[in-house]
Amino acid sequence: MSLTKRLNLLLVAFLFSVNIVHASDSIKVINAWSPEAPPVAKVMAGYMTIDNLSNKDIKILSAKSDLFKRVEIHLTEMKDGMMRMTEQKNLTIKAKSHVELKSGGLHMMLMGKLKPIKTGSVIPVTLTLDNGETVNLKLKVKVSDKLEMMHHHHH
Repeated sequence: MSLTKRLNLLLVAFLFSVNIVHASDSIKVINAWSPEAPPVAKVMAGYMTIDNLSNKDIKILSAKSDLFKRVEIHLTEMKDGMMRMTEQKNLTIKAKSHVELKSGGLHMMLMGKLKPIKTGSVIPVTLTLDNGETVNLKLKVKVSDKLEMMHHHHH
């Protein structure tokens, strides 16, 4: 096999592993990550895009991680002139649609950190769906773009 073909195969494998982080029969989780938090922080956040591959609405009923006491889905929204976070008892992803978990909107809250978590490590999370499926995913811990931009602007 030529060097070009090998490099192309490696590139395709790398891109596949980066973009489609976790897939099941019903959903596909893309770009799952968590911003680095100070070592003393007991709470972290999780962001990702969740695609519903099926022809039916799917609900995420719960989420859990061995590294945290609780994992919840929260919505940040403006109410009465104040930003508030409210827990969502479940999260519906419409058929053939997607939901983005991101800062300032829907996001995952990882609460009660049980051990130190550093940049570059992964946080395992298990989602339980209303169709009986469980989906195991890994949040890659990295410096958030906002922190990186602030860091670069100070130099």
